[in-house]
Amino acid sequence: MKALLLAAGYGTRLKPLTDHIPKPLTLFMGRPILDIVYDQVTSAGVEQVAVNTHHLASVIAEHTLTLSLSKQPIHISHEKEILGTGGSINPLRDWLDHDDLLIFNGDIVSSVNLNALIAAYRASKAQAAMVLIPHKTGTTPVFVKMDRVVGIGSGPADAEMKTFAGIHIISDAFIGEMPREGFFSVIDTYQTLLKAQEPILAFTHDGYWADLGIPRDYLEAHEDFWHSKSRSELAKALQIDEKLWDWDEAQKSLFVSNQRIAGVQASFVFGPLKAGAASQITKCIVYPGVDLTKHSQEHGKIISKDACLNLL
Repeated sequence: MKALLLAAGYGTRLKPLTDHIPKPLTLFMGRPILDIVYDQVTSAGVEQVAVNTHHLASVIAEHTLTLSLSKQPIHISHEKEILGTGGSINPLRDWLDHDDLLIFNGDIVSSVNLNALIAAYRASKAQAAMVLIPHKTGTTPVFVKMDRVVGIGSGPADAEMKTFAGIHIISDAFIGEMPREGFFSVIDTYQTLLKAQEPILAFTHDGYWADLGIPRDYLEAHEDFWHSKSRSELAKALQIDEKLWDWDEAQKSLFVSNQRIAGVQASFVFGPLKAGAASQITKCIVYPGVDLTKHSQEHGKIISKDACLNLL
């Protein structure tokens, strides 16, 4: 089995932050999302990993060199034109060499057990395995019966509705059903296989999951993580080093690899940065390198050295 980490998108919803930082390199608990996912995938025994690129491609390609120093080099699949979640697989056909493919969206952080997912997929003999979470309002429903996907968008009245988590495994046979050129969504091929009544495994994940590509969810994802009763287990699953955390109870703020800063409340600070004595920062995510002397009062924002993005 090989893996593809989807990293080509523009991250439009996170502009202007993503004008300077590729979405997969935005931070969760101080670590780039791409780093977290890469470590999860390789820890599950998947040694050959590809990353597709388009927006700020050179930044991502350079960053991947730091990830694979002690492992196999990451295969970069650069897309001159964005090809979509399905089309992105076509340039990888020779590299895949008929292997199964684990795919992970580049803006998802999840404690999903990839070892269990891979084992369930192999035991099922299904064409694909979709990781599903409890249904979220506003998302396309995935209909499930007896651990099988039976519909996407619509389905039987007696089926359970869930939401696609942006993590899945597809087989060589699945890839064989895909168009061989152009932009398209992988969901189109899922629909084709469902009409043919081909088996698709539903792998339910009830643990931590966050879509960090949505501004309103970005701060909430950090708060949910920090206040989780199973925080240490989540940190282990996401390979985030707890020793870097410095929680200030009075300020209700977390400082990661950084000095504590007065005037910060209910925020996550991923320094180092330059402090501003008169700054009032509340409910913010602060990236490394920020000069807070230029931010006298900020509320509900991601603050990077190049941009500010409203979260609330």
